[in-house]
Amino acid sequence: MIRSQQAVHPKFRVQISRNVRRQALVPLPAADAQQLALIIGYQAMALINRDLTRAFTPCEEEAERRLTQFRMTQH
Repeated sequence: MIRSQQAVHPKFRVQISRNVRRQALVPLPAADAQQLALIIGYQAMALINRDLTRAFTPCEEEAERRLTQFRMTQH
């Protein structure tokens, strides 16, 4: 489905719950601390990727529409 709309500048927000923040302050063995850091990092990246997708999907759709129109005029 092609949507014709202008791209909206993304606003990136990463929210971490109080519980996770508290857990990050508790001393953990190195392996557990590293695993927790990875989990938090993956959660943050998931939110960022979602926002990037929302921001750039309309641009990609418009580019695809224009490319299709260009190709049709070349034949």
